[in-house]
Amino acid sequence: MNKISYLRRLQAEQFNNNEFEEAAETGEVLLREHWHNRNFGTMGYANDLYNVALVYDELGELERAAELYSDSARQIVRIEGETVNFATRVFGLATVLSQLGASEPAYFMLRQAASIRRKELGNRNALYADTLYNLANVAMEIGRERDALRYHLDALKIRERENNTKDTISSLHSVAFVYENIEEYEKAASYAQTAMKLSANDEIAFAGACNYLAGLYENCNKFEEALELYELVLEATLEHVGREHSTYLNIAFRRANLLARMNRRREALESHEEVRDIFKNIVGTKHIFYANCLRNMAFLNKDLGDADTAESLMLESIKIRRMASDAISGDIVFLINLYLHDNKPDKALEALIYALMCTDSTSENFAQLLKVLAATFSQPGLPNTAAFIDAIKDLDDRNKLRPIINKWTNWEAEEESE
Repeated sequence: MNKISYLRRLQAEQFNNNEFEEAAETGEVLLREHWHNRNFGTMGYANDLYNVALVYDELGELERAAELYSDSARQIVRIEGETVNFATRVFGLATVLSQLGASEPAYFMLRQAASIRRKELGNRNALYADTLYNLANVAMEIGRERDALRYHLDALKIRERENNTKDTISSLHSVAFVYENIEEYEKAASYAQTAMKLSANDEIAFAGACNYLAGLYENCNKFEEALELYELVLEATLEHVGREHSTYLNIAFRRANLLARMNRRREALESHEEVRDIFKNIVGTKHIFYANCLRNMAFLNKDLGDADTAESLMLESIKIRRMASDAISGDIVFLINLYLHDNKPDKALEALIYALMCTDSTSENFAQLLKVLAATFSQPGLPNTAAFIDAIKDLDDRNKLRPIINKWTNWEAEEESE
């Protein structure tokens, strides 16, 4: 056995054993050996270039992979022209370019690969379907939604004829995604339903299909159907991965938001409370998602007539979110309206001043905050409108505002010391 044959076999063994770092080192030695022997223009050299490219692709070293795919394609086209072998190299190069963000050239390369594979293999071949599938995905990246839809539908027909269930499900979801992207939700739901039925024997895939279809039902305003699916997935997720799992949390959160949209506020509140408690056990009370749970619960408590609980929840949420001034400004508006509704204009004014003081005066958020709040406080019959106007005038007078500023500063300091 000569040295090239030995290195070729060694690299193949390393690749098959997922020893990619070792395979890359062996592959580089193999290519240098070809250079030493001046083996340019041979099929063996072209194939070895491709095999080493596959190794770097697996390692995520995409620039080196692209270089080797390109070199291999050039070698092949010189030896035998635009054959299936050439299309395979172009396909690999296009896939890597897409990952590197070069979607436009990747799109046209995949079109070339698809054309060759269709000519050489026919329009019912699985490799041709794979090319169409990838071509469609890149078409979506560059905003060619209608082209993407056409390619995905063609790939789906081939995969259905081949009875390739796994790839058929992928194509069904991809078609649904394109229809969703162009806001044709009924058509998207139709394909997602078929994918869900085909996924019935794979519990994980079935749960994912149900979850996706539920979101489409929400977009179609089919709330009862969406809720039924969310509850089905929650039950399956609870059985297989438990309550304190990201999948369960995500679906429970979506279910809670759906219940709120359906005006089933008490059930929505109970669901948000469950999500909050689970998340608290996992990561504690400092996370922004935990704050979002509190915020949603505040809105629901307000709608249910419990202003005190709504205030307490929103204040706790703001403590967590206070570094994001734009988010805080929106939450302060909620508090102001809550205080005004309860005829507590002094507390509303304090919340207003805090919102203005923690927002950059040169930002768009600050100007929008003034506009919204001025309109709120200027409504006929509201008390303390003059105090609001004076407060805005005195924003630069720290002595006048100090009692209110100190109150909110102390409130933040209490949080830090907990």
